[in-house]
Amino acid sequence: MNTYKYTAFDKEGKKVAGKITGDDIKKARKALKENNLYVIEIKEDVTPALYFRTGIREEDVIIAMRELATFVNSKLPLDECLTGVISQIRQVRLKKVFQEIQRKIREGKSFSDALRDFPAIFPEMIVSMVRAGEETGTLDKILVRISVFLERRHKFRNRIRSIMSYPLFMLVISIVVFIFLLSFVTPTITRMFAQINMTLPLPTLILIKISRFFKTGWIYIIAGIFLIYAGGKKLLASGRGEEVKDFIRFRIPVLNNILLKKEIILFSTTTATLIDGGVDIIESFQIARQVLSSRLLRKDIDDIIESLSKGGSLSASFRNSKYFPSLVTQLVSAGERSSSLAEMFNRIGEIYEEEVSQSSVRLANFIEPMMILFMGIVVGIIVLAILLPIFQISQSIR
Repeated sequence: MNTYKYTAFDKEGKKVAGKITGDDIKKARKALKENNLYVIEIKEDVTPALYFRTGIREEDVIIAMRELATFVNSKLPLDECLTGVISQIRQVRLKKVFQEIQRKIREGKSFSDALRDFPAIFPEMIVSMVRAGEETGTLDKILVRISVFLERRHKFRNRIRSIMSYPLFMLVISIVVFIFLLSFVTPTITRMFAQINMTLPLPTLILIKISRFFKTGWIYIIAGIFLIYAGGKKLLASGRGEEVKDFIRFRIPVLNNILLKKEIILFSTTTATLIDGGVDIIESFQIARQVLSSRLLRKDIDDIIESLSKGGSLSASFRNSKYFPSLVTQLVSAGERSSSLAEMFNRIGEIYEEEVSQSSVRLANFIEPMMILFMGIVVGIIVLAILLPIFQISQSIR
């Protein structure tokens, strides 16, 4: 099931907005129509990072799931396991969530159904695996697999963040230095040129005008940045924004390689964990497609699911894919023949994790000298614009 955000008119002509779940956008639209709602806009709800949704860090959830797996593995009743986990949790909001889960289980709900009531913390992937573990009596092993998957995904994200943090830091410092030079240093030096009755060189005149703009028009700069940010955010959240993101993902050199493979890593590792946890292959794909942010890749997975539903083979379905690389097709085919799909999808994730890490390092190594070169050029232009009138004055004195 996917979640969709919609804007519509009700039968009284009032504009309403909300969320609805459905297998696909067509069924969601049909369900709204049956409820006498005229849909203006509907799009898939892509939720932001966990902390900004709930105030709960992903690290705290991972630790709690690891502790729960350890308690369940010791063959204690689930209620006692939850009591043990709750006593260890220090994060207040997460503690309340687990207390609520325990309360729901005591009222007769299954563990998977209790988790489903907190989709911001426990996505459908975790719920489906827990349900499979309850049905097969392997909840202890399932919880271990879930915690291992969450830890692996968290480490991969942190690795990419650490690789890209220095170039981003350099970019911020460059912008700050640039603004400081134009707003404070340059006006002090160029003020004396304005008092001299002489024709200033063009670079100096341009520098003075830019410096004055930064000095007096900083509020317009901030407003412009805010408008660009708000407009970009609104664009990326729209249907047109998905096309823009896919253009970046599949067309821009270097970035396309990193972003596409990052999507494949998330899909492959999620699928591997679900299959290994006893979830059906089609259901695994339906759940794993939700981690994809690319509209085109989701469409590819929908086509694969449809092909499998009609009795097609998995390898043939991936072979007809437009965006999954041939390596994925080859490994999926090998996994299908050897009945080791979970292992092969896991292997795909490992291969592309290494490739994305190496590509990110190369990109960071390329950006760093480019930022230094850019700053050198900017400072050089400013120094040249300042020195030219000084040379001109010295020449006139001679």
